Amino acid sequence: MKGFFKFVGAVVAIFAAVVGLLMIFDRVTQKNRVKDGYLDCDIPDVEDIDD
Repeated sequence: MKGFFKFVGAVVAIFAAVVGLLMIFDRVTQKNRVKDGYLDCDIPDVEDIDD
């Protein structure tokens, strides 16, 4: 039973390390992402379009 807990602990530790590395990689590669929602565009609303 002790070996099983070691195995589960090792799997959880490896999974946490992989997730942490993915979070760091995402943070480094996405430095220029939009921080406060969507970009403002000059596209007219549906009501403003003339048929």
